Amino acid sequence: MKPDQNKEAITSYTYIINAINTIKSYNEGYITNFFFREERCNLLINNKLLDIICYEKCVFILYEDHDFFHLYFICSNEKTLANSLLKLISNYTDYTFTVDIIGTEINTKKISDIFSTVGFNIYTTLYRMSRIKNLDDQQVIDIKAENGTPNHTKQIFNIFEKYFDKYSEQIPLLEEITQFINNNNVLVITEQQKVLAFVIFEINGMTSYLRYWFVLPEYRDKKFGSVLLRHFFYESRNTRRQIFWVLASNENAIIRYKHYGFEAETMLDIVMIKSQEKRKE
Repeated sequence: MKPDQNKEAITSYTYIINAINTIKSYNEGYITNFFFREERCNLLINNKLLDIICYEKCVFILYEDHDFFHLYFICSNEKTLANSLLKLISNYTDYTFTVDIIGTEINTKKISDIFSTVGFNIYTTLYRMSRIKNLDDQQVIDIKAENGTPNHTKQIFNIFEKYFDKYSEQIPLLEEITQFINNNNVLVITEQQKVLAFVIFEINGMTSYLRYWFVLPEYRDKKFGSVLLRHFFYESRNTRRQIFWVLASNENAIIRYKHYGFEAETMLDIVMIKSQEKRKE
């Protein structure tokens, strides 16, 4: 790997905001796939997991995750993205990258074509689905789930590591799970202190985000998933809509979600990957 003199560690969330404002100041447009909450940014910064690479009118943010990097871009337009991406990849040929390209089908096609030119391939696609709340969300659930506690943190983290796809499902850090629990955004079903199922969600204004919803495979005939989803609806009863992302290939899940009133939106998340090349000895 050739050293990249533009690469710096991100030391504060303000650093990112200043980079975004600089790109916007060119008044040539603005395209990005970087939509992190400040709270999450600060957590990743504190763990020294975010780096920034600045080229002319284009900024890349690298998030180190397991043995690869999530790649985020903040650029003035598609042309500067294409030119800067070529420079970036030439300096990191032995790294594995993934990139989430978010938008409508037309917009994601334009950006994904740019990434294809430097060796990225489509890994998977996610749909965003949403649901408008209804009166049934006010009902109290007979079968109770419980709020997650710090004692559940490690178990939930281990479930993510075992069952989730690290490239497409954005596995949270242990500290992130702790934050979700401290914010009362985790509901679990347990048996003899073993976590059998959980949901993780966030509420922002009048929108509720279902971040993760999981049941251990050997307990999927117990209707725990349904119980947790109804609890999620109840917790979201003061919001106007609930949204989440689902893998386009998970047809059975999409059918279940539609049963609960969710409908696919026009927003897509195209996950692309560029695998590392063998180093030349």
